[in-house]
Amino acid sequence: MATLIRRYKIPIVLLMLVLGIAYLSYYNYKIQKNLLLTQMHNNSLNIVSSVTAAINRFDAIKSTMNLQKLVKDVSFGLEIFEFRFLEPDGTIRNSMFQDEIGKVYTNKSYVRTMQGEQKIKQFFFEVRDYVDVMAIYYPIYKDNELIGLIDLAVDISEYKVLDNSNENFSVLRRQSDIINLLKSIEGSIKNSLDVSAKTDINEFLYNYIQSTKNILEISLLDSQNKVHVSSNKNIIGTVLSNKELPPPGFLTLSDERPLYRTLVTTDISKNGHENLKLLLITDATAYSNHEFQLIRTASVTTFIALLFALFTTRSIYFSAIEQSRKEKERLEMLVKERTRAIEILSKTDALTGLWNRRYLEEMLEMEFKRARRHNFDISIMIIDLDHFKNVNDTYGHMAGDEVLREISSRITSCLRETDFIGRYGGEELVVILPMTTLHVAIKVANIILETISSKPVVFESQSIETTASIGMSCLRKDHTDHLKVFAEADEALYVAKENGRNRIEVYDHTKKESEIE
Repeated sequence: MATLIRRYKIPIVLLMLVLGIAYLSYYNYKIQKNLLLTQMHNNSLNIVSSVTAAINRFDAIKSTMNLQKLVKDVSFGLEIFEFRFLEPDGTIRNSMFQDEIGKVYTNKSYVRTMQGEQKIKQFFFEVRDYVDVMAIYYPIYKDNELIGLIDLAVDISEYKVLDNSNENFSVLRRQSDIINLLKSIEGSIKNSLDVSAKTDINEFLYNYIQSTKNILEISLLDSQNKVHVSSNKNIIGTVLSNKELPPPGFLTLSDERPLYRTLVTTDISKNGHENLKLLLITDATAYSNHEFQLIRTASVTTFIALLFALFTTRSIYFSAIEQSRKEKERLEMLVKERTRAIEILSKTDALTGLWNRRYLEEMLEMEFKRARRHNFDISIMIIDLDHFKNVNDTYGHMAGDEVLREISSRITSCLRETDFIGRYGGEELVVILPMTTLHVAIKVANIILETISSKPVVFESQSIETTASIGMSCLRKDHTDHLKVFAEADEALYVAKENGRNRIEVYDHTKKESEIE
């Protein structure tokens, strides 16, 4: 044996060296392979985190369009009992009852309506949960295609209406308010669908993987492995088998090419399912092709993997930044729109829809200064409804409110877009006529007076005759501020009342000047 060792010493050393190098190579191969797999796993987790954040941003954008809030804001004082938005197949897409979203609606009246036994877009009466309601199924079309139905039920138990009764005018009068509400909801739903179409998560994921080299598919699965969102639109709604999901190891082989699958539970919720799982599938062909070269190229491969990770992270980072920028712009636009709406509401009289007193005084001062600066004419008239207190005492305050609304609408129809009308208080309305001489203003006042008295205001089958008194004044060189012009118009209004009402009086400054002299 010793002889053999001495004889074959060099070959044995070489063999041992070869075996040692082979072992070190194999060991290095295993180390590099595990490092590469670990790196691939970490990269996938980074991608999962970025995609999760992007999907949550989409959900944040869509959450700003809340139909429940719309119904509350523009409910017209209706006692809304139930509200749902149904898909054409009966699936509840939106509801004031969160636990029924995603379920199929099975109400008997809905079934009768869809079977043609009951007319669509027609009010009907029924009992829901022991409460008398007036309900309607309102269709929503887009491009002549039915995209859904609104199920709206209003509590009418206080009216004690029998089923299908057409005799209660108080209930029937609310139907126009319901139709207006439904039209508002219809517009919001169409806008929401437009926004959803522009911010389609599936399309975003598809475009995202097109911009990368090795990401093949991104999908969201529930606990039953059903696909809810995916870059591959063909598998949406299907249930994945165990073969299509990651096994205990990382790398799996398919018939076509090796794939790297990552399955991570996220905080994303869709279609009533919470904590959906995100499945990320990447192409592992490059890894498979170079697996047997890892011993010689471990360092280069590690460096390339690092660069790839940096490139991927950078791409995801800038993609997230761009999505964040778009989201910020969208939210800022929504804030501006809502701010403008709030500003208009703060300047508007709630009863008549005219400008309120505070904004009226601001506009009067501004128009006065503008007329002074540019040497323009400006006329002012104060309109007071005659014997308005008698209307309230005789017909009630609701009738008085209707008279104010109707007369305000009639006066507005007589004015130009550049004219200004506001409610000063009670039954007094103020009209500002910029760049209008007193002669022209008197003609406008006569038209207004005739329009007001031309026909009575009808309230609950009662005709209410209405007239008005108008006091007028115009800008003169001796006026130092807008309050003086307003005071003169107010004084002229007092004269109109004293002289019998239902007439126009213009402030006579010559008479005042002669009295002073």
